[in-house]
Amino acid sequence: GRGIMQYAGGDVYDGEWKAGKKEGRGVYRFADGEVYEGEFKADEYEGRGVFRHASGDVYDGEYKAGKREGRGVYRFANGSVYDGEFKAGTREGRGVERYADGAVYEGERKAGKKDGRG
Repeated sequence: GRGIMQYAGGDVYDGEWKAGKKEGRGVYRFADGEVYEGEFKADEYEGRGVFRHASGDVYDGEYKAGKREGRGVYRFANGSVYDGEFKAGTREGRGVERYADGAVYEGERKAGKKDGRG
């Protein structure tokens, strides 16, 4: 079904539920202003989603077990943009990062750091 849950700490979830857990499409608004809009499975981010951080950073891409996993675009508040692969929440695999100063890195990353062929 569909419903809205207001948590004691100020967070609000508006979306689909199944067996008492967030499941399907929904919007989770954190009390600090952060917002996740996308797919849930068993109370975790799973599938496609957009996360807007309080800092102004925005991630638009795939999630698995609550973490950034697969293909996505991360836009930093400073103007830099990373478009590529993520694993376990960090930039890992092939991607392109365009920095705010105009510099561009295209290549591999491991644990969020430039690694391998670039």
